[in-house]
Amino acid sequence: MSQDANQKIDRLFSIDLLKAISITAVVSYHSVFVPESTYPSASYLMDILFAPLRFCVPVFFTISFLLLERSLEKNSTASFYPLFKNRFIRLLTPTLFWGGLAILLRLLGKANQTESLITLLLRGKIFPGYYYLLVMLQFLPVFIILNRHLGKLKNFLITLGFQLIVLTLIYISNLGAFGTEIIVFLRSIGRPFFAYWFVYVSLGAFFYKNWFKLVKISNYLPVILKIILLISTSLLMIAEYNYLQTVTDGQVIPFEYAMFSCILSAIIMFLCFSSIEENQMPLAIRRTVKLLSKYSLGIFCINGILSLIFLQLGTQLFVGFNFTFTEILAIKLISCNLLLIVSLGLSMLCDRIGLGACVR
Repeated sequence: MSQDANQKIDRLFSIDLLKAISITAVVSYHSVFVPESTYPSASYLMDILFAPLRFCVPVFFTISFLLLERSLEKNSTASFYPLFKNRFIRLLTPTLFWGGLAILLRLLGKANQTESLITLLLRGKIFPGYYYLLVMLQFLPVFIILNRHLGKLKNFLITLGFQLIVLTLIYISNLGAFGTEIIVFLRSIGRPFFAYWFVYVSLGAFFYKNWFKLVKISNYLPVILKIILLISTSLLMIAEYNYLQTVTDGQVIPFEYAMFSCILSAIIMFLCFSSIEENQMPLAIRRTVKLLSKYSLGIFCINGILSLIFLQLGTQLFVGFNFTFTEILAIKLISCNLLLIVSLGLSMLCDRIGLGACVR
């Protein structure tokens, strides 16, 4: 990609928009501050209703590797070790900081744990979303070593094929075809298992290498077709999530992102939003998008930690309550906005006091 192309891709509003949309979706999954036992009749419907928002993590991974590919291309003359060292330290800093803070808060809270803190940390469960940082740490050296090959169409299709095979095997395993050992093993590792995510490594690199072709296709697609694609993908995600609940007997975690439709959702989101330009949006939306995008890392981590604190409080305050679907939906929407605003505000505060590396 030329120097001019690099300069243009540095200022992509569409990437900021995708990050802003995705971080809002992430926060929505952590924004019910009452125990599931208080809305048993509405739990299933809530899961189904919000299943289409599971595009958020695949899109985040795709963006992360797209931006990493851009960074590596700018430093293409550097050797492996300095590249890896700089990027590793940059990623390790928020991983250790937020993981350490979550451990400290759990110790101070003296909450009863069914798992040790180290186990929670390694399984990416020390706070909701922590697994994302662990997955990025796993793929960083792989990406730096293989990045010259990842952006090619042929290699992307090969990677996609292997990912589809892995997801198929996971579905078959959940059906009991290989016994119970594999599923027990996968559940013991949790979401950080690399096999769920490697397609997004290649997808991010491929989108970067073919960014202007992607934008051209997006511009060519009529708005009505984009809406149809988004709605169709959402319905597919609902249908697949419903099927996944069936084959896992309701024990969806950690397989909720190991869905074929999650891969499709990332591709469709980029197809639909990559051509959106800054001047097409009102000023207030542009400012909000840029703030959410700039502090998406901080929001991602802070909202996960805060959600545990608020859930602990909600568990004590609302014991014995029984919420209807309408009530729990209202609670979720209000809590989502509150959690997003507070997480953004704390991210900005962290940046001001010198913790910028942990929030952006």
